Amino acid sequence: MNGKNYVAKKVVEAINEENKTITYRAIEGDVLKEYKSFKVIIQSIPKGEATWVRWTIEYEKRNKNIPHPIKLLEFVIHLCEELDNHLVQA
Repeated sequence: MNGKNYVAKKVVEAINEENKTITYRAIEGDVLKEYKSFKVIIQSIPKGEATWVRWTIEYEKRNKNIPHPIKLLEFVIHLCEELDNHLVQA
């Protein structure tokens, strides 16, 4: 992101098979330099013959001058688009 490599060490905080969610929490890395806490929840949602994926990001900024993680959201969008393109070609 922004021409830099970012590193994050995460743990799986929860798996909910009924709701088809996995929750990851950052425990080390670059993201925690700007945010006190950073959590990602990924949910698989069946829609007919397709499956949607919902990404939820929960975070607490270290101070009011830290920006919202828009660049990270752009990265997630790009990642999903690339994955979708790959799956369509398979």
